Amino acid sequence: MIFKDYYKILGLENNKVNINEIKVAFREQAKKYHPDVNSNNFSEERFKDINEAYRVLSDNNSKRKYDRIWYSNVGRKIEKQKDKQERERKADFLGVLFGHSSNINTENIKTKNKIPIKGENIETEIEISIEEAYYGLEKKISLRTVEGKMRTFKVKIPAGIRNRRKNTTNK
Repeated sequence: MIFKDYYKILGLENNKVNINEIKVAFREQAKKYHPDVNSNNFSEERFKDINEAYRVLSDNNSKRKYDRIWYSNVGRKIEKQKDKQERERKADFLGVLFGHSSNINTENIKTKNKIPIKGENIETEIEISIEEAYYGLEKKISLRTVEGKMRTFKVKIPAGIRNRRKNTTNK
């Protein structure tokens, strides 16, 4: 069975509407999709759905019955979506305060599409011999990421580098 969201058909956001709002929404949609105004089959079917939605939602008893079904099919999904948005908003706020990325969810839920963000600079020291400093070289270093994985970087040490000198690279 296909569930029809009568509130959505009438262009209403949720079921917290009164009969006057339903009438206004019905009139707007009826004018927009009336078969005399639009000559395609889509508008005729849409107009039938609009009439059906108004017939059900304009009667208090049928509206009450429909609202129970609507809540189980649509209302819970909307509440879950709002809860998820609220958790993400809180995680973003805490991330700003404590320096965590907004990708890290408070419940450690792994998201499929992580958006890379620029983090803070990382400094480390590498010991090299005098000969390596004189001629220069490329060294590999491994660092642990926020997720706990090891990531290897190639660091180019220029020829003639001096003691305690910093070489900055942007990646």
